[in-house]
Formats: sequence, structure tokens, C-alpha cells
Amino acid sequence: MEQPAAPELPILLIVDDDVLLTDLFRQSLTKKGFQVLEAHSGQQALTLLAQRPVHLVVLDMTLPDMDGIAVARSLAQSHPSLPVLIATGHDPDPADLPANVVEIVRKPFSFRILSDRLKALLA
Repeated sequence: MEQPAAPELPILLIVDDDVLLTDLFRQSLTKKGFQVLEAHSGQQALTLLAQRPVHLVVLDMTLPDMDGIAVARSLAQSHPSLPVLIATGHDPDPADLPANVVEIVRKPFSFRILSDRLKALLA
């Protein structure tokens, strides 16, 4: 008798230049049932997304090579249906954000609450 196929885990791309934070993201969200990819710059994120599909991007606003809004705008053009969640300590002007930004979460946050929000967005 054939075993049913294992359900595909949602793939997240975490884009943040803080390596310790992305490591915490990966550890915490992997335990919550996500596959987690990491990028530490806007260009690294765009390159990775050209090579591999993901279900959702968690994006910091402050990156070493470009700001998060520029990354989100680029993603809106290259991957218009890819949702972006911005995790930031700043208050971005909603008028500056492209339509693919589905939510803004203020840092610091609980990984449990973030995980719940991500699952809701992907449902």
C-alpha cells in the first residue's frame, strides 16, 4: 500500500542583515513547520528568488545595499503574487508600500505570534 505524500511545508525567505536574527528566525520557524531560506541583503534575496520559488517573504526595512521598500517594489514587479510581510522597528509610510506588502509587524515581536500570522497569511 502506498504511503500518502507528505504535505509540502511552506517555504519562507527571511531577508535581514542581522545574521543572529535570521538564525533565530530559521530555528524558531522551522520548529513551527516552515522551510526557511535566508538572505542578508536585498540583492541576495532577489538572486535567490530568481532561482527558487518561495511562498512568502519576511523582509526587514534596513538592508546594507537597498532599503526594504526597494526590495518589495522589485518583488512586486518580478513576483507580483508573492506576499511580503515587513518586520521592522521603523514605521514605514503605507503610501510608499507596493500592493504585495500584506502586513507590517513591529520589532521586537514574539516568534509564536509571528508564526501564527504567517500561517494565517498562507492559509
